[in-house]
Amino acid sequence: MKIETYTEADREEIIALVLHCQNDGTRPAVSVDSQPELLHIKEKYLDGGGGFWVAKENGRVAGSIGLMMCGGGLAILKKFFVYEPYRGRPYHLGRRLYQTLLSFSKEKGVKKIILDTPKNTDRAHKFYEKAGFRKIKKEDLPVDYDYPYKDSDFFLIDLSYESAT
Repeated sequence: MKIETYTEADREEIIALVLHCQNDGTRPAVSVDSQPELLHIKEKYLDGGGGFWVAKENGRVAGSIGLMMCGGGLAILKKFFVYEPYRGRPYHLGRRLYQTLLSFSKEKGVKKIILDTPKNTDRAHKFYEKAGFRKIKKEDLPVDYDYPYKDSDFFLIDLSYESAT
């Protein structure tokens, strides 16, 4: 399993992964139209100083994670998805992708990371809480941004606090 920076050649497989994971029958269906950054990953993530990583096994996409920079030490974690066979043991692909994003964030001086996730995704909520994120109210978001589910929970991690302890 290799984790690499996104290239345009990955685009269709990333879209397939994201839509597969989002439209698993547990929440309202979403499309590319409701998340247009999927069509502009290079511009929205990489060109803005952020990152977008793709995990591949035998050249096929197995997972993704993105970091969109907002300025002032703030970033948004987005498009964190892993195909079912790569979750947990033996791959721990989610953990590996997150560590890649976290290392990059610290290197780039990111102080806070926010994210959204649908309310009914308990497994994701547990992952984020274990990683040090805390749930916040939508009103407490430090920046407005687009997200595909209107019924979402929001999380924040303060990396400046984490590195000070």
